[in-house]
Amino acid sequence: MARPRLAFVSIGQSPREDMVPEVLALSGAAPGEVEVREHGALDGLDEAGIAAGAPREREAVLFTRLADGRRVRLGAGFLARRLAPLLHRLDAEGHDLIVLASTSLFQPYRLRTPFVHAQQVVDAWIGALVMGEARIGVMHSLPEQHRGSAHGALMQSARAVAREDDIADFDEAAQRLAAANLILMHSVGYTEAMAEQLAARTGKPVVTARRILAGAIRLHLVALAARPPPVHPAEPGFGNEAEPLQALIDRLPGQTESLTPRERDVLMALLDGEGNKEIGRRLGISHRTVEIHRGRVMAKLNAGSAIELFRRLMLVRDL
Repeated sequence: MARPRLAFVSIGQSPREDMVPEVLALSGAAPGEVEVREHGALDGLDEAGIAAGAPREREAVLFTRLADGRRVRLGAGFLARRLAPLLHRLDAEGHDLIVLASTSLFQPYRLRTPFVHAQQVVDAWIGALVMGEARIGVMHSLPEQHRGSAHGALMQSARAVAREDDIADFDEAAQRLAAANLILMHSVGYTEAMAEQLAARTGKPVVTARRILAGAIRLHLVALAARPPPVHPAEPGFGNEAEPLQALIDRLPGQTESLTPRERDVLMALLDGEGNKEIGRRLGISHRTVEIHRGRVMAKLNAGSAIELFRRLMLVRDL
């Protein structure tokens, strides 16, 4: 069986030797288990091209790393214009999985290739944990980034938000996050070693965006390993290959009956973070019909929400 082909996309320059190996290790991928190609939104740009991406007034700001180790601030609009053609090019190259390894990017991308969007994965993780009076402290790499948070009302339950640019010293962050029950290091730039330092200073459990991203990647790797081998066109069953997540969906406990093909389409779109209207436009049905299918999916899988389903999928096969 051929090794899964993964495309890692960062908002800086590749390769990201400071990030990709650790994320793969956290995902449980053994050395040589996957074939990885790295791509950066800034690849191929000279100094002038990178400088052109400086944030404009009132524009959302992102922080990333260049090939020489320098860190730069970039405008979200500039990065969006660089990422869209890159992702669509990769979508046509036959990868088994594309990973957008950056948080604080909220624009959705609709690809045919299975796709892990780090920000959406982190959002789902927060949504599965923030309930009632839960207190989650969130540490960003830039002061500006907390203003662009997409967590909405969920963030109102977080009692402390740390905004640190100097990641060498966590003392101030530890003081600000003292009242939190759990701390999320929101940027994929934060390493597991940094999480250990912050945990030692606060005495609180600390989770990195890298670890959350790795869990989502592992979910896909398990699904890829469960795929049936390709069927020869002359053999019965040709054309019925399972989609990557469908094998895991079939093994979810608590199902009362099988999903129809249309219900599967709706569920896959829900897990990708799409809303009812987006799903309806893509599938050519009304948003009310989507609501009906969605209700049937939740009833058949005995789930209360898409977030609950995501959390259960993460637990399948030791996730």
